[in-house]
Amino acid sequence: MADAKTWKDIALTFAGKLITAGWSAVKACALVGVHRTAWYRRMSPTTPPGILVPHADRAYPNRITDAEADAFMELLNSREYANLSVTQAYYRMLDAGRCFFSIAAAHRIVARNGQNGDRREQRTGTGPKRAKPIVHATAPNQLWSWDITMLHGPGKHTYRLYTMLDVFSRKVVGHRVEQAETASLAAALIRDAVTENRQRPDVLHADNGSPMRAGSTLQLAQSLGIALSFSRPRVSDDNPYSESLFKTVKYDLDFPRRFRDIQHARDYMAAFFADYNANHRHSGLNYYTPDTVHEGRVHQARRRRQATLDACHARNPHRYRNKPTAPAPPSHAGINHKTNPLSQTA
Repeated sequence: MADAKTWKDIALTFAGKLITAGWSAVKACALVGVHRTAWYRRMSPTTPPGILVPHADRAYPNRITDAEADAFMELLNSREYANLSVTQAYYRMLDAGRCFFSIAAAHRIVARNGQNGDRREQRTGTGPKRAKPIVHATAPNQLWSWDITMLHGPGKHTYRLYTMLDVFSRKVVGHRVEQAETASLAAALIRDAVTENRQRPDVLHADNGSPMRAGSTLQLAQSLGIALSFSRPRVSDDNPYSESLFKTVKYDLDFPRRFRDIQHARDYMAAFFADYNANHRHSGLNYYTPDTVHEGRVHQARRRRQATLDACHARNPHRYRNKPTAPAPPSHAGINHKTNPLSQTA
């Protein structure tokens, strides 16, 4: 018996005779039992592929040669352009009468050479590398954090908001709004917070600003028996709790884009922080308020929540896969210390 290929060749040969006799290709192929595309392929066989060349290696008229790319990179890394971004360097070359190719092509070539990051000479630093601050708290008043942010006033006027919070409870333990950022005002913030709370922290953490490292600030902390901790230079993640608090302040729907005057700013911030401490359900505390955690009232608040959840479960048990529980706040919080993920909006 003829194999399938031989049979197909015989069928197509017979179909060819029918087509020569005047039959259409569709009817002739249907009669002999082959698809018409088999006939069309026989009449127009595909050309065997030649040597396949990747697109990246093909020659075409607008191709940028290796010599042109090397010349551009050599000029880009010259002393004249070495500390400029690719875009700045490209247009300065263009203004100087040098044009190699388009700006998009320039970026592609720079990326291909691994220089599409910050091309400026980086500062290596002259002093020893500062160690990462690692501090944590397991109860209120063990670790406080403070920082300063800017508030917009009328016109070009700006004010400075000083805030200090307890890292464990997230309670704002002190704040003030002033015209400027000075070491004496920073010392006043610390002194007032300790006095008003009748408690000093074991550790006070701050960023690397000049008011934080001023001699008067260091002397006051030493006289109060407070150990100081500082962020590393240009590392914002070393002071995350204060940064998160500032975002909460400025993203509030009622936050004024500009304050009428400094008294307006002081009144607003006083009311905001009073409400924040008493009523803000903080995601980092499993939605207890800062005052509840700071004042040690979590056990009672958690018990009330659990009673409410138990009653809801009893009324509608089919709505729950498992019995709901009211979680406690985290047992510790810290800076560069493994803890619950911080809420971006506090």
